[in-house]
Amino acid sequence: MKKSVRQFLLLSLFTLACSASWAQVSLGVRGGANFATFAVSGDDQDFPFKPKAGLNFALLFNLPISGSTSIQIEPGFSQRGARISEKSEQLINSQQVKIDINGKLLVNYIEMPILFQYRPQLGKLQGLLSIGPEVRLMTGNIRAKSRSKVYVDGELVSDTSEDESYGSSDDTNKFDFGLVGGAGVAYPLGTIKVFAEGRYHFGLRNLASEGGDDSKVHNRGASAHIGILVPIGK
Repeated sequence: MKKSVRQFLLLSLFTLACSASWAQVSLGVRGGANFATFAVSGDDQDFPFKPKAGLNFALLFNLPISGSTSIQIEPGFSQRGARISEKSEQLINSQQVKIDINGKLLVNYIEMPILFQYRPQLGKLQGLLSIGPEVRLMTGNIRAKSRSKVYVDGELVSDTSEDESYGSSDDTNKFDFGLVGGAGVAYPLGTIKVFAEGRYHFGLRNLASEGGDDSKVHNRGASAHIGILVPIGK
């Protein structure tokens, strides 16, 4: 854990130092929504994870390479996790029993994509294509919220809610890395550029414990955001 934190901080400092040495750097901010989930393979691949909405925001350091290409570094914060929704019905002792379970896993990350961007001119607009690696570090505890209802012959007989928090342990990898790609448009307002973009995030590291069963869990999901960029170099 400490090694992962040091690696993340060193990478952040290196990229910020690089940004200070480039001419015509643009600074900005972005914010938006994640539609995150977990992809599961192996023993638990049928586990019913579904996309969960969350917030994301980041600072932007855009370093131009040419008139239409740049490198953009985005240290920021992201709410990830997954949603669970499962229903089952069965006949027990001549009674129809229905179970309805809904829940959320809430996981927060410090994230930093490092993107190559291509911005073709589309009349007054600019196209925006982004691709590159991203790293993320889990912050705080994992929170699990759930609610289960049991119906017998259509009548509610049980309604239970739980809200639990799980601390750091050896069962979860806190440091993750992956790939991200996206597309959008930008519109210039004087020297300022306003943009909107959609992305897909493809986590590559197994988040589950390396021991025990053969299950693998990866961060997945889409995001959408809007932001601005302001040039500060000459």
